[in-house]
Amino acid sequence: MAYHIENLPQESIMVNQFFIIALGGNSYLHPYIETFYRKNEWEYYEAYKRSGLLGNPLFSLYSTQSEERIRQVAGMVAWSEQYNDYTQVDQLIKKGYKFVYQYLRQHTNIDFEHFMRTFSRRKKSEMVKEIELVYQNVVLWYLCVREDKPFNTSNVAWKSFQNVLYTTLNEINLQKVIFSKDMVNKHKEEITFLYKRYNIPKNPRFTSVGTLLEYLISDNLQRIYSTDPNCPSEQAEKRVFQDSPAKYIGALGGWLKTLKIHELDAAEQVTLTKYDLDMIFLEVLYAQKYNYISKEDQDLFFITCLYLKCLGSLYRDTKNLYLDHSKNDFYFEMKSKETKIKEQEVKLSRKRLEWESVFNRQQREIEGLTSELYVAQTKIRQLEQQMNTMDDYTTEVHALRNMVYREEKTDLEKTPPLKNMFDLINSKRIVIFGGSPSWQVKLKEFLPTIEFFEVDEKNRDISLIKRVDAVFINTSVFAHSFYKKIMKELNQIKTPLYYLNGQSNIEKTTVEIYKWLIK
Repeated sequence: MAYHIENLPQESIMVNQFFIIALGGNSYLHPYIETFYRKNEWEYYEAYKRSGLLGNPLFSLYSTQSEERIRQVAGMVAWSEQYNDYTQVDQLIKKGYKFVYQYLRQHTNIDFEHFMRTFSRRKKSEMVKEIELVYQNVVLWYLCVREDKPFNTSNVAWKSFQNVLYTTLNEINLQKVIFSKDMVNKHKEEITFLYKRYNIPKNPRFTSVGTLLEYLISDNLQRIYSTDPNCPSEQAEKRVFQDSPAKYIGALGGWLKTLKIHELDAAEQVTLTKYDLDMIFLEVLYAQKYNYISKEDQDLFFITCLYLKCLGSLYRDTKNLYLDHSKNDFYFEMKSKETKIKEQEVKLSRKRLEWESVFNRQQREIEGLTSELYVAQTKIRQLEQQMNTMDDYTTEVHALRNMVYREEKTDLEKTPPLKNMFDLINSKRIVIFGGSPSWQVKLKEFLPTIEFFEVDEKNRDISLIKRVDAVFINTSVFAHSFYKKIMKELNQIKTPLYYLNGQSNIEKTTVEIYKWLIK
């Protein structure tokens, strides 16, 4: 869970803020803070950005360099709280507040009054600065809270220390109250008097502090001419910077030059609104009331406030420019997008692995189906071969059935003259397999168109049967191996096959062939 200061108890919120300031405000620690911070810069900055400490009004009260280190420490402390790793923070404490660290280890119950006396004695003749003593107490308080170590909260020293811290916090809110539109309305009469005192219009339209300063000089010059119209210009200008409130403009402007600041350029760079002028006059009134600024000193204080407004605005602008985090924020944004991209890459990688798993599984299934298909195709081919064999047997069975059928029929059927039967048979293309040679010779005399195949002519080409009208097999003299060859060839064509019952009588054979042909 990311560290956020609003999630802490009120005491921890207060001690954490001042502890960060105690480390970052210690100039001795600045180089160490810079070194430690750069080792893990972007994680520390991310922790700082998420901590709720960004834009903390307490931090902005400090100088540019101190605020920069305070922000860096804020990131380191937030990171330490988030990951429960205080290594870097403790190193800074040991280097900048070694006495505090040792005191905590040497005492079971912490008493801040005893601690402050011990610390003061340790300093001996050196003057203990108030801010230094406050920082020492803050670090001790932080360690007590973090390590859950008991400490005395009933003595005067502790209460005085707490009052200092609360006063600092209250001053921020107090400034918002005392310099508000409500307070301007409350002191409207006195502020209006001051506008009149410096002869400033009720609704001034000064574009900058420089414009107002020039107006004040011009107005005082006109007053001199109004009382002494014949006053020489050189003398009048001299009197303006000696006898009028404008003398403080010259004095303070001269000091800015000594500080190597172009006072005219600086004054022109800072805008001045009616609200700004109201706030300045309100500050003059508070100074008169609470700091006893006399009317004689009022002009000096007023002009000083204008220049301080000028320098304060320029300082804040320069500070904001120096401490600008836009590059850090851009990097942080890019890093956030990079993180999202990496998350998407992880998701895509996971999806890719899932897809590859599915693809591999489907490939295995395809391979399995391919193997099954190959087996099925093999079976189909086997079945086709069986079917072809069955077709062979079908042709054979059909022919045998017809032969039996004809043998069973009576011989009472009438037949035409033998010559007519010879003529019909000779008009057909017929092949006869088998039969004795003598039988073939006798039949050839009457039926010369018939092609005969001897049963021992196994290697003879029998493709002739593809072009004939009928094939006959004489079963009286025949070879089984030759029979298979004939059946295989006939299976591929539609040539009819007939069986001859092996009659040796030529006339009966002729009648048998004739009847098959006229069927």
